[in-house]
Amino acid sequence: MGSADESKARRRVHNKMALPIAAAGILLYGSWLLLSADSKTLPTPAVEIPLKSDPPVGSNFLTPSPGPVVSPDSSSRSIFAPGSLSMTRVDSMSKCWVDPKGMYRTHFGDALCVVSESKKMVFYHVRKSGSSTGREVATKTFGGRDMQNCKRRAADIKDYYTVAFVRNPITRFFASYEEMFVRTLGLHKVPKQFDVFHADLENYKAYERLFCGPDADLPRSRGRKPCDQIPTRETGELAHRFERFVKSWDGTMFETHLGFQAPVLSSNDGKPFRLDFIGDTKHTNEHWQEIGKNLNVPKVDVIRGRAYPRRMNITYLQTETYERICRLAAIDFCCLNFELPPQCANAGVACEWEEHDGEQRIVPRVTKR
Repeated sequence: MGSADESKARRRVHNKMALPIAAAGILLYGSWLLLSADSKTLPTPAVEIPLKSDPPVGSNFLTPSPGPVVSPDSSSRSIFAPGSLSMTRVDSMSKCWVDPKGMYRTHFGDALCVVSESKKMVFYHVRKSGSSTGREVATKTFGGRDMQNCKRRAADIKDYYTVAFVRNPITRFFASYEEMFVRTLGLHKVPKQFDVFHADLENYKAYERLFCGPDADLPRSRGRKPCDQIPTRETGELAHRFERFVKSWDGTMFETHLGFQAPVLSSNDGKPFRLDFIGDTKHTNEHWQEIGKNLNVPKVDVIRGRAYPRRMNITYLQTETYERICRLAAIDFCCLNFELPPQCANAGVACEWEEHDGEQRIVPRVTKR
């Protein structure tokens, strides 16, 4: 073999080895971070889990992952990794199928929306995915009005421009849990088998002391609670409560904020709503400007929605907790084309093309429980 051929061969070997070596390095580093954390001295505030690749601003696209689009435990071409499809979120969601009799059967919801007759636009609420901001923009800038159960008006709005915003399934799950935690606190509305996280807390003040310490008992200043906007000070108690909930929850929706995004954007027969634009909450302003451009609205005023620092300190969470969240939220990872975070590399979550009513549809494929 000539020197040129030898050089090409060496490059091929190097390229094949580089990806697994890099992946192994990331996993080892993540494991070191988890193992080295001292549960008594971790003051680090909660941080967002980044996506491996964000959709380019203004394109409504996700960048496909490199490498083969197949499950590690199957050679079937119908199996693919979450976030690996070379298509927009609009296109991947349009191919989704949510089993009406499966684990997401309680997640379809009532399809709240804002309808603008003047702009022929519909904004679908997806809770904890920029819905407060979206509702404000859709009503004030686009002249819309709130509407309950938009599914019943499907025929009336079939020619309207339809919009929804979605969010990274992991960070959204954190936010959904904390919203549910507060809304059900002290009301005894959580099914007994899942109430393993706040049954012993009498009221919000008891909860506040867990993430704010003694400042929870300070008086309001200028109408605001002193604990509203400070980073969490919790020392693992709230994270452990969250882990107990994740371990016990089977996906049955008992509070509306727990509903996953793909089912919320689907009809009760499992097929998705027709959507023209799916924005990402990481690019809220840019994506609303694009929506405005599409509807001949030159400038869209985007307000900042309700936002609070995360109450639990996620640096205490174990890898097994992330894996279970990824399995629970598999429908969102697959149908909305989100990549799994590094913590879920061994979660047993893949996606699959499956035939339903004569069409190829995207469904989650979970091989672990």
